[in-house]
Amino acid sequence: MMDDHARLLTLQQTLEQELAGRPFVGLSVNETIRQCLVGAASKKADKVRSEFKVPDKRFWFVKMKALVEVRDWEGLDTFARSKKSPIGYEPWVEHLLATGHLRQAVGYVAKCEPRERVELYVRCGGESTRWMGWVW
Repeated sequence: MMDDHARLLTLQQTLEQELAGRPFVGLSVNETIRQCLVGAASKKADKVRSEFKVPDKRFWFVKMKALVEVRDWEGLDTFARSKKSPIGYEPWVEHLLATGHLRQAVGYVAKCEPRERVELYVRCGGESTRWMGWVW
């Protein structure tokens, strides 16, 4: 564990030098990845992910939340299409709803499990009726 922590601190110091203005030292692996993604350094985030063997599910949660945080809707869409989400798409809709991005949430409801879609469309409110062409 000490070796991993020392490697993380070394990597964080390097990231601070390369991405001036962003503090990294002392952050967790997840937060380090998030800071890289928020700072538009996705290749660095991938490097941290591979070096510390971050599981797919955890990485997908962190990246999805970071992309929503910076409101990179194109990046979020590209990421969603990159391969099948190991966490499903319900967490995407839930997080977008929780952060008040109803319009973006609707776009991911169709990718969710069929038994969950109706409830998710209802939770999206008026936006889902406009996107789906429904009249209530």
